[in-house]
Amino acid sequence: MPLGAGRAVRRAVMAVAAMVLLIGAGATGLAWYTAVRLTDVQHVRPAYPLRVVAVGPGQRYVVLSRGPDAAEPGTFRLSWPGGQGLVSTVTAASASSVTRRLSSVHGRLSAGQAAGVQPDPYTGNPWQALHVRYRDVGVPGQLGPMPAWYVPGRLGTWAVVVHGLGGSRQDDLPAISLLHPLGFPVLAITYRNDIGAPASRDHLSHLGTTEWHDVGRAVTYAVDHGAKGVVLYGYSLGGAMSLVTAHDPAYAPYVRGIVMDSPLLSWGGTLDFQAGRVHLPGFVATLVAEMATWRTGADLSMFSEHALQQDLSVPALLYQGTADRVVPAYLAGRFARADRRLVTYVPVRGADHVSELGADPALYRSALLRFMRRFR
Repeated sequence: MPLGAGRAVRRAVMAVAAMVLLIGAGATGLAWYTAVRLTDVQHVRPAYPLRVVAVGPGQRYVVLSRGPDAAEPGTFRLSWPGGQGLVSTVTAASASSVTRRLSSVHGRLSAGQAAGVQPDPYTGNPWQALHVRYRDVGVPGQLGPMPAWYVPGRLGTWAVVVHGLGGSRQDDLPAISLLHPLGFPVLAITYRNDIGAPASRDHLSHLGTTEWHDVGRAVTYAVDHGAKGVVLYGYSLGGAMSLVTAHDPAYAPYVRGIVMDSPLLSWGGTLDFQAGRVHLPGFVATLVAEMATWRTGADLSMFSEHALQQDLSVPALLYQGTADRVVPAYLAGRFARADRRLVTYVPVRGADHVSELGADPALYRSALLRFMRRFR
């Protein structure tokens, strides 16, 4: 090989090596940033990614800019700073805007305002949102008392409702609206690092791997206060924590069934899915998981398909939106197929994360009514 060619090859190899190092460093930095964001305690707050283009006469319709959830089928809460309303049928759409029916407006809505479509239709507490009587109670936890809402009911089986990562008890109001008329006592809980609940010792989220113990303590509280058994009702990460709780020998004897809405059935699968959505290689998702584990000591493998599928011994109702942008929808179908005897699977076409009730309320309600009848 001529001397000049050898030098050219060496320069090319060195350039490739430098590029690999730069890519590796960039990927590592991105993974660390994501792991920190994931494990820092954060509380979901209203987001306003849309713009109000126009409001129809009598506030009967609203024209929104194109953006997240602007055209999602169903009925949802439209929120803006200082107000809210309900948006339903999409009556017109263009490349830049979506027109939807508008109702139940509270506050001033005008063109130019920032707004957002929220999957949860309610705000406030059970009395403010639903005109349902409730009591504030404290559930004894490993780290101290955890605030909860207790809604009385005539039946012996209680429903323990668990919100998702970064959420709050307000996210549980749809479940209360459905379960209370059926006669079930409802306990809508908080867990460590929630607003008003004790903080974890390191003030970090452990992504459900320690928080599930607080769900178990809520089961104990229900039994100690007269429940003959419980149905765990979990949203997103709350669904996965409900499965872990139901598997634990200390709580399994009291768990009669599980309802899961958009459950996070695998941290590995979810991180891979999110990396794919933004066109990142899969090894970045692996790095995020490893760094989150290093930062918190969390064993994310306990939230995997295999771990959550094994030992399921009670009936489960599983709702999953086909357009979920947070957890990969295929995991729910696979989980359901693994045990068709116990799992009732309700896919909701076009629904995003925890939006199934708003997307198809008749389907959601009928499936829940059939499922819950066995516990009356």
